[in-house]
Amino acid sequence: PIPWAASTAAALAPEERARLAETWTRRAAAEYLAVSTFSVLAIDLVAAAAPADVLSLCLRAGIDEVRHAELCLRMVEIYAGKRILPPAGMSSLPDDPKRPKLHQALANTMLVSCVSETYATTVLSATRDLTTDVCAQEVLTSIYSDEVMHARLGWSYLRYALDRGGDGAKAAAAAMVPIALRGVATVVERERPIGAVTDAVRGHGLMTPAEERQVFSACVREVLVPGFTALGIDCGTATDDYGATWAEAA
Repeated sequence: PIPWAASTAAALAPEERARLAETWTRRAAAEYLAVSTFSVLAIDLVAAAAPADVLSLCLRAGIDEVRHAELCLRMVEIYAGKRILPPAGMSSLPDDPKRPKLHQALANTMLVSCVSETYATTVLSATRDLTTDVCAQEVLTSIYSDEVMHARLGWSYLRYALDRGGDGAKAAAAAMVPIALRGVATVVERERPIGAVTDAVRGHGLMTPAEERQVFSACVREVLVPGFTALGIDCGTATDDYGATWAEAA
C-alpha cells in the first residue's frame, strides 16, 4: 500500500508543486501510452509464435502500465489539487510487412523492452535513491519493481529469437540497436516543464535533465552495449554516440 497521507507536498512552495504536478502528468501520459505499446507488441509476438511465458509477461506488462498510470495520476492530484487526465492516444511501433515475423517481433521487443524498459529501471532506481518524500518513494518503488520484469521479458525473448533465427535474427537485432537507442535518447533530450529543480523538488522524485543524461549514458555503456555484445549483437558506435560528449551536452 502507498502511504498517501504521508506526502509532504503541503510543505512545498506553489511553484515547486506546479513543477512536480507537470512532471507526474507527463509520467501518467507515458504510462497510459505504454498500455497500448505492450498491446501492439503482443500482436507481433503472437504473429511470431513466441513462447507462452513471454506472451503472458507481455500482456501482464500492459496491465501493470494501467496501474502505473493511476499511481501517477494520484501523485498529480496531490501536487495540483485536482485530477488531470492524460490525453487520449495510442502507440505505434515500427512495422515492415516484408520482413520475417520473427525479425519484426525481435526488433520491437528490443525497442520496447530491452532498451526502453531497461533504461526505465536504471533511471527509476537512481531517482528513487534521491527521493526523501516517503509517498513519492513508495510510488517509484512500486513502478520500478514492475519495470524490472518488463525488461527481463525482452532480454528473454531476445535470446530465444537469436537461438531460433540464427545469423538473420542477429543482423536484424544489430540494425535495431541504433534505432532503439535513439528512440529513448530523444525522450531523455526532450524539453522539460518550466520550473527550477530545487532540493525540495528533488526530494519528491525528480532529477535534473543533466542527471538523466548521465544515467542514460551509463546505461548504454555499462548495461545495454555489454548485454547485446554478450549475445553476439554488433552495437556499432553506440558507446561513442552516447559517451561523455553526449552526456555533458545538456
